Amino acid sequence: MRSIPFTLLLLIATVGFCLTAAIRLSEGSLQQLFGPPATGIGQNLYRFETKDIHRIRLSGNGVKAECVFEKGTWRMVKPWDDRMDPRAADLILQFTLGTRVVDIIPEGKIDTAKAGLTEGIIGVSIEDRQGGVLARYFLGRRTQWIHRDPETGVEDATVFIQPHDEGRKGFTYACTGDIHPLFKDGLRHLRDHHPFLFNPLLLQSVRIQGGEGELLLSRNDGKSPWRITKPLELRTDPAAVKKLIEDLFKLRALKVSDRSEVTLPADEAAGRQRIAVKHFGEAEEVILEIFPPATPESPTVFATIGNRPNTVFELPLRPIAPAPSTDEEAADAETPAPAPDDGMVSLAGLPDTVNELRNPMLTNIDVESLQGILISPSTSPEIFLAREKGQAWQYRNGNRMEPLNELTLFRLLKALTQTKVAGFVTDAAVNLAPYGLDRPALKLAFVSFGTDRLELIFGQSRDGTWHAMRVGIPTVVKLDDAFIREIAVHPWQWRQPSVWSIPTVDFKNFSRTMEGRPDLELKYNMVADSWEARENGIDRSSELATDRASRLLELLVNLDGETWLGPDDEAARKALARPALSFRLIYERFDARGESAGLATRTLQLAPASDRPDNRIFYGRVDLDPHAFVVGAETVRRLAVDLFGDD
Repeated sequence: MRSIPFTLLLLIATVGFCLTAAIRLSEGSLQQLFGPPATGIGQNLYRFETKDIHRIRLSGNGVKAECVFEKGTWRMVKPWDDRMDPRAADLILQFTLGTRVVDIIPEGKIDTAKAGLTEGIIGVSIEDRQGGVLARYFLGRRTQWIHRDPETGVEDATVFIQPHDEGRKGFTYACTGDIHPLFKDGLRHLRDHHPFLFNPLLLQSVRIQGGEGELLLSRNDGKSPWRITKPLELRTDPAAVKKLIEDLFKLRALKVSDRSEVTLPADEAAGRQRIAVKHFGEAEEVILEIFPPATPESPTVFATIGNRPNTVFELPLRPIAPAPSTDEEAADAETPAPAPDDGMVSLAGLPDTVNELRNPMLTNIDVESLQGILISPSTSPEIFLAREKGQAWQYRNGNRMEPLNELTLFRLLKALTQTKVAGFVTDAAVNLAPYGLDRPALKLAFVSFGTDRLELIFGQSRDGTWHAMRVGIPTVVKLDDAFIREIAVHPWQWRQPSVWSIPTVDFKNFSRTMEGRPDLELKYNMVADSWEARENGIDRSSELATDRASRLLELLVNLDGETWLGPDDEAARKALARPALSFRLIYERFDARGESAGLATRTLQLAPASDRPDNRIFYGRVDLDPHAFVVGAETVRRLAVDLFGDD
């Protein structure tokens, strides 16, 4: 018979157990009382809210680390007092929350030594601010299984994980993912090897100080463009500024050490470079001090940064080629590095000079606002282009304004707005003779609808290099020859491509003379839409393919040349002395009142540029126009079409 005290003790224990169960049930789970159930295959091993995470404790190969999340930043408390690489923290958390169970091994059914769960064991513990454990487990070696996602087909390595949460011991799991590289080399990968940690969107200024003086990039707010404000007020190249900021963000040390472990150069001021960044709303810059290399051949340099005073970075001075890996390293490389970079950034690769960061465009002209352009070659007449608002561009031909060649205008404007300078020669030019700018070969002046005016001058130095500068600004730039070739400096280059203007409705008849074929004369009655054709004086109207005749007439009255030539073009003159194809068009003229002014005659002559069978270029001339033009072989083939028969 049980004693009364023993019975009372059982009663108290039962009440306590029931009370605890009731409390846990009121919290929504009995998990803390009985322990988490075994996780099923395909399920996440852990589930918790990332907002609750405050501390990560890690251990591996005899080294222990403690990392704390405070004020939006991960810091290491042990074994170094330094910033933790935020990407390493993200990888640990992503792995813990993302790993899924592939297989379950009950206790006693696995060789823990072979699974990597004894010697050199890796431990992970994630805690909340109150010290409560969110996840605690041992990380074993990789398993031999590769998991393939049934939906995406993506393959993933798997590792052994042994949970050590309260009440959760007893099972070992094969889970997806692997973070072993984080624990190599005494956990050094946990320490942030990136000197800078900033938000590019909130960056206000970047200051670079070195052997060439001080360079300051700044902007008024997050939406304003970056400008160079020292040593000159200059526009920037957005692509170069973007690369600089990205490179500073990605800049990564090959090695990170404590200040006490490194001997820095004795004379800190000699040959030292500074790179400083500043956020909007911050009073102080964060300054990276880069010391000179130990020897001219040194591939790395030491550096320190203001917000991590006890840390020394060994930064790559020049690009470093990856060393060949061993088979063991190749196996490790199957898992991505903890903080992968798209190429290691070196200090030599930073765009950190004025000429690298300044806007390389020859001009920043707003084409829509242009009202007039004056082209002044030193060896030919000026060319004046103008337009009224909402109207088409015209050019001055003699004493009148005429429609211009849109393609020639397009090439000019494209060259002006898309040409990058080949180099910045000087920002303080006094003597312009060395650049050929004392006697410019070409001047371009631009006037906007407002009051803005821009004038550029171009010249060649003795070695043939083209230079340019804006009038009133002592900056001389170097140009490629391609730019000059895009500027049409002769009036005839601005002529519209149409070789004449003959309305189809005014056409009466035309004759064609062609080598190897009889002379042909055609008349067209537009009212009756009928044709008459005579070949060598013989009437062949009934045999005429009228659809071909109509297409030939349409081509003739709308004929365009590809390029106008100068009046002294010797090759065109010689070729056209013996034309291979000629047309004589007769049409009716009308005066300004719309009344008939009689018939007019125009002639067209065409000749090949060479006698070669593969010749593709023909010269053409209308009447006695001193300017010949170039026309393609396909156009000539269509003009020489057979108007009779089946072909």
